Amino acid sequence: MFAFIRKSLIARILCVTTAVILGITAGNLAIQWVNTGSAVQGTISSYNMNIASHYVTQLDAGRYSVFLEDPQESELYWSLRDELDQFRTSIGARYVYFVKIDEAGQPLLMIDGRPPGDPLASPINEETDMPDTAVKSVLAGENASSELIKNPEYGDYISAFVPVKNEQGALIGALGIDTDVTVVSSLTRDVLLQSLPLYSIILAVSLIALGVIAWFITRSLRPLHTITAGAGAMAGGDLAEASRILHGRPVKSRDEIGTAYQAMLKMSGELNIRVKGMVSNVSSASDYLYGTSETFARNADDVLRMSETVNVKIGDIYSGASTQTEGAQSSALAMDEMAQGIARISAASASVSETAVQALDKVNTSQTAMSRMSRQMESIAESTDETMNMAVLLQGYTAEIEGALAAIRQFADQTKLLALNASIEAARAGEHGRGFTVVAGEVRKLAEGSASAVERVADLLIHIGTISSGISTQMTEASSEVGEGVRMSTGAEEALVLAAAAFREVAEQIVDVSATAEELSAGSQEVAATVGSMAMIAGGVTEQTRQIRELTDLQLEKIREVYEASRVISVSTSDMRQAILQVRV
Repeated sequence: MFAFIRKSLIARILCVTTAVILGITAGNLAIQWVNTGSAVQGTISSYNMNIASHYVTQLDAGRYSVFLEDPQESELYWSLRDELDQFRTSIGARYVYFVKIDEAGQPLLMIDGRPPGDPLASPINEETDMPDTAVKSVLAGENASSELIKNPEYGDYISAFVPVKNEQGALIGALGIDTDVTVVSSLTRDVLLQSLPLYSIILAVSLIALGVIAWFITRSLRPLHTITAGAGAMAGGDLAEASRILHGRPVKSRDEIGTAYQAMLKMSGELNIRVKGMVSNVSSASDYLYGTSETFARNADDVLRMSETVNVKIGDIYSGASTQTEGAQSSALAMDEMAQGIARISAASASVSETAVQALDKVNTSQTAMSRMSRQMESIAESTDETMNMAVLLQGYTAEIEGALAAIRQFADQTKLLALNASIEAARAGEHGRGFTVVAGEVRKLAEGSASAVERVADLLIHIGTISSGISTQMTEASSEVGEGVRMSTGAEEALVLAAAAFREVAEQIVDVSATAEELSAGSQEVAATVGSMAMIAGGVTEQTRQIRELTDLQLEKIREVYEASRVISVSTSDMRQAILQVRV
C-alpha cells in the first residue's frame, strides 16, 4: 500500500487532499464545539445577571444592611437565607448567595441560599472564589460574570454577580448565582446535534469534490505517460519509436504539461532530423572508409609480398657478388662462371627493376586513397563536433525551462500562503466565514497540487538533462575516436610517402646495378688481363648490393607497419559501422 502511494503521484495528492479535508472538518467541529460552549456560557451568564438584577430590585436592601451590622445566625439570617433558597429553587440554579467585599477587596460569603442542614451550605464569612475581575466590576457598580470555575469542594460551575446597594446608593455587597456546568455541556451537545445534518451535507460535498479532484488530476497527468515513454525510447537510442509514441498520443492542453509535451515533441523532431543527417553522412563515410581500408589492406599485403620477394632477390644478388669477388681473387679460371654470374645478375636486376616500378605504382595509389580517407575523417570529426554543440545547446534549453519552473513553484507557494491567510481570516469571521474557509482550503489544495506537478516536471527535466549529458559524453568519446583515426590515417599517409621514396631509390639502385652488370658482361673478355681491376669492381658491386639489401630491409619494415596500420583502420571502421547501426532514426 505504502509502496503504491510512493510510486503514484495521484495517490499522494488524493491522500493529502483527504487528510486536509478531514483536518478542516475536525477543525470546524472543534471550533464549533468551543464557540457553542462559549456562546452557551455567555447566554447563561447574561440570563443569570438579568434574573439577579431583576431580583435585586425587589429585595429589601435595608434588611441585608441590618444583618451586616451583626452577622450572626439570627432569625433575620434564617429569613434571608430562606428567601434566597426559594429564589434558587425557582430559577433552577445550583447556588444563590449574598457576598460582602471587605475593605481589603476580599469577597466573603455571608448568606448561602441553601436549605437548613444542607452539608453544601457555606458558613458566614467564608472566603469565596469570586474572580478579581468580577470584584472590580461589582465595586464599580457593574454586573459581572466568570469563566468556568472548577472548585474541588463545590464542583464546576459558572457564576454571575449583581451589585446590591442600599437606599442611599452605597454598595453593601453582591448577589451571586452559580449554574452547574452540566447545563452548559447539555446545551452545547444539543446545538451540535442540531448542526449534524449540516456537517453531513458538508462531508458529502467534500467527498464529491474529492472525486472531482481525483478525476481532474488523473486526466491532467495522463499525458505524462506519453512523455515518459517517449523519453525512454530516446534514452534507448530509438528516436523513430520516440517520435511514433509522441505523435500517436498528442496532448492538446496548453498548461505546463502541454508545454512540456510540445518541448519534448520539438526536441524529438529536431534531434531526429539532425541525428538522421549525421548518421546518414557518417554511415556513407564509414562505408566508403571501410571499402577504402579493405582495398588499402589488400594493396599493403601485395606490396608486402613484393617487398619480401625483392628482399630475397637482393639477398641472392649479395650472395652472387660475394661469390664473384672470391672467384676473381682465387683464380682467373673462374672467369666463365663469373660471366654467367654477371648475366644472372643482369637478368635479376631487370626483373627487380620491373618489380620495384610496379611496387612504386601501388604505393602511389595507396597514398592517394589514404589522402582521401584523411579528408573524410576530418569531415567526420567536424560533424561530431557540431552534434556535441547541439547537445550542449539542448542542456541550455533544459536549464531555461528549470528557471521557468522555479518561477511557477514560487507562484504556487505564494498561492498557498494567500490561502492560509484567507483561512485564518475566515476562522476569525466564525460562522459567516465558513464557506470562505472551504474555498480557501480548495485554493490551497490546488496550489499544493500545482507545486507537486511542478516538482514532477522538474524531475523529468533533470532526467532529460542527464540523457543530454550522456549524449554529449558519447559524442565527445566518438570525437576522440575520430580524431585518433585522423592521426592514424595521417601517420599511414606519411609512411606511404616514405615507402614511395624508398621504392624510388631502390629502382634507381637497381638501374645502376643493371648498368654495372652490362659493363661487366661487356668487359668479361678482358677479365683475364685485368683480374685485379675486376676484383675491385666485384668488391664495389658487393658493397652496393649490401647497401641495397639494407635499404630493402628498411623498406620491408616500413611496409609491414603500413600493413598493420591498414588492419587497425579496417577493424576501427567496422566497429564504427556497428555503432552507427545501433542508432535508429
